[in-house]
Amino acid sequence: MTNPELISFDSLLENGRSLLESQIIEAQTPEPGRLDLVIGPSDLPQAVQTLVDNHWGYLAAITGLDRPESSEVEALYHFCSGPAVLTLRVRVPYAEPALPTICGVIPSATLYEREFMEMFGVQVTGTPDPQRLFLPDDWPEGVYPLRKSFNPQEKVPQVKPKANGDNAGRYIVPIGPQHPALKEPGHFEFTVNGEIVTGASVRLGYVHRGIEKACEERTWTQAMYLLERVCGICSNSHAYAYVLGVEKLAQVEAPERAQAIRELVAGLERIHSHLLWLGVAAHEAGFDTLFMYSWRDRETVMDLLERLTGNRVNYSANLIGGVKFDVDDEQRRTILAGLDYLEERCRHYLDVVSTDAAFLQRTRGVGTMTREQAELLGVVGPTARASGVDRDIRVEAPYGSYRRFPVSIVIEHAGDLEAKFVVRVKEMLVSISTLRALLDNLPPGELVARVPRRIPAGETISRVEAPRGELFYFIKSSGGDKPERVKVRTPSICNFGSVIHTAVGHQFADMPMLLAGIDPCFSCNDRMIVVRKK
Repeated sequence: MTNPELISFDSLLENGRSLLESQIIEAQTPEPGRLDLVIGPSDLPQAVQTLVDNHWGYLAAITGLDRPESSEVEALYHFCSGPAVLTLRVRVPYAEPALPTICGVIPSATLYEREFMEMFGVQVTGTPDPQRLFLPDDWPEGVYPLRKSFNPQEKVPQVKPKANGDNAGRYIVPIGPQHPALKEPGHFEFTVNGEIVTGASVRLGYVHRGIEKACEERTWTQAMYLLERVCGICSNSHAYAYVLGVEKLAQVEAPERAQAIRELVAGLERIHSHLLWLGVAAHEAGFDTLFMYSWRDRETVMDLLERLTGNRVNYSANLIGGVKFDVDDEQRRTILAGLDYLEERCRHYLDVVSTDAAFLQRTRGVGTMTREQAELLGVVGPTARASGVDRDIRVEAPYGSYRRFPVSIVIEHAGDLEAKFVVRVKEMLVSISTLRALLDNLPPGELVARVPRRIPAGETISRVEAPRGELFYFIKSSGGDKPERVKVRTPSICNFGSVIHTAVGHQFADMPMLLAGIDPCFSCNDRMIVVRKK
């Protein structure tokens, strides 16, 4: 029988190929559901414009690849449409590393371009914001951390930071990197006219840890434990995305029982993450009672995760090829009892965020983003679904056991902060319902499949729906016992662009709530650090 997903892949990708026929230098199909099209640098803006005009997916990520064997840097522009991924591959030589910007077509691409420029040394001409995004101001020119020639062990010289330009005539209010409204360090600059925001910019990189580069020096298994520490709240999502990608490269499928347990941990993690966010966002709104109650109930799901995995934050549930632990009858009964309690509390919270008059003054009609804006800005997760965009990888490109235990997508259309609260609380209720069905029908079988130590050469893309939205992994193997390249695109960097755009025209007092509304995770984005040795 023909797989219906492959039919969907083929039709979507053939449509994408036909749209760009005149610009294609080379076409490749690295794996089912993917199409790579090599085009010239000068054709890039028009190719992107064609995809956008024909509503072919959204820009999910830009991956950089260093190719020292040919003295080239390759930029991969990944467009996703449901289960299909179309990648525009553009190669530039070391001698003249320059690419045209695509921000005129996709405004949110500026953050991806800024990261690509500073990590790989390719100049993106015409970009509206050429400033650094992650590297510190005293980082020297000509040193690019993700080039193969960069040695993390060598000392990087400090240089005198450049001036930030002329700000005469503008009144700029900074938030961060250390600020009561930010639970992690990030730096935002808001240009204001009185109390109204007229411009905004973001600077990240304050908690970089070098994880992408470090993966290249570790075995496939060691890299899994490293990637699980990209983020504490969605640690399982990172490990999940990574092991799914490695298993695809190895042509290994985890047993059905292991896949179901992965979904169980992912569902509990989603409830944990949304309860944590609910408390933080309520605190930013001055609603500390809701903060205290939601964090009290968060202890319930953390206790369940600890009982199941042995850990309350970094669950370490996954192995390449399966999972580490089983679920016995006693654990099943304990989890079901905890879900009963959490369902009751979530229904109460849904009533609070929808009816409390004081709370609605800070959320209803604030930070509104239309569906058209959300699609143009490429936002993901609850941020997108609150604006009516039905984008959920678990539904549109199901992976693991989501085919057997599907979830229903939660959509709101108002696009304001209230809608973001409602979506996340309803998602907890959906997760509770799905987890009950999963626990009542947990498939029998083994927990781990055998995986070779050396992963066959190839490239793969792995996408999972983390609590904040689509988590995108690009993994490349050269056939050895270590990854050649691991690219991590987290949902937060997709959603930061929406804050920068929706901030304009709002009261400055709304900025902490606008930031909290996307559930930002700074450590997810910041993956490298500079260590100054004496």
